[in-house]
Amino acid sequence: MAIEGCSCLICGEGAPTRDSGIVEMVRRHGWSVLRVAGGIDFAYTVGLWHTFRRPEVVMFGLDGEGMQHWLNAYVEHAREHDWPGENTPFNGVIDGFATQLRPVDPSWHDALFGTVHRFYRDSAVPFQQLVWPDRNGLWPWDEEATQSSRNRQANSWLPVSEHPAGAWRLVGELEPGFPFDAGPDSWALTTRAVATGARPIARVVRDEGGYDVLDERGYQADDICLAFLGALVQCHPHLTGCADLADGQVAALDADQSWSRSPLSRGLRRDSTRAWKNVNPS
Repeated sequence: MAIEGCSCLICGEGAPTRDSGIVEMVRRHGWSVLRVAGGIDFAYTVGLWHTFRRPEVVMFGLDGEGMQHWLNAYVEHAREHDWPGENTPFNGVIDGFATQLRPVDPSWHDALFGTVHRFYRDSAVPFQQLVWPDRNGLWPWDEEATQSSRNRQANSWLPVSEHPAGAWRLVGELEPGFPFDAGPDSWALTTRAVATGARPIARVVRDEGGYDVLDERGYQADDICLAFLGALVQCHPHLTGCADLADGQVAALDADQSWSRSPLSRGLRRDSTRAWKNVNPS
């Protein structure tokens, strides 16, 4: 049903083919929940603004299928018990735990919510984050909360520029348009010297969707570690020249700063596999 003043794909004319399934879901049920896989998964609603004139809601850091379930549970609970206010814990979504809503700063919208932008034809709509506590009931802003609950949830109520360094800030800074198939919050095998900018990149290996970003020492380096791919791009912008590297290929940096490509050898694949098994985050 078209709603006066709504600019979404239902209320306007036509719909892009890529979003037709979501449009039909919103027509039938009032909203849809989209899960986004990445280094850390997140999920968000599409259609709450159209149907209920309520902010769309995003959830971070838990199992993608579980977050779809909990976001649906949030909507059903709100329809039955009224829509909860922000910054006030409420029950009824995750069994045994309270949740609460916080407003999402607009600086995150472009990086995270491309489908919502298309659905509402680039009209700005508000978002809220459904925040979950750790196993002890502590919120991610509590100093004693577990590192997992603190790191896995974006602090999207903060502007991207004020967010603590880490995976979510990289997503906010580098999406949309990050040129690699993997997201900026994906781990890459590298060396601490490369990660800190102390040594230049000499070789990039892509195998089974993962990236190895190495200096001239290769897999013999004694400081091999994991770092976020986006952080490596920020430190070494010319790394984007390897964004089109095919799976099973190696790129070597030539003297003129161009990348030459060759097939991945059995020996390099073996060395890469061994390094990934023994490595820890930087």
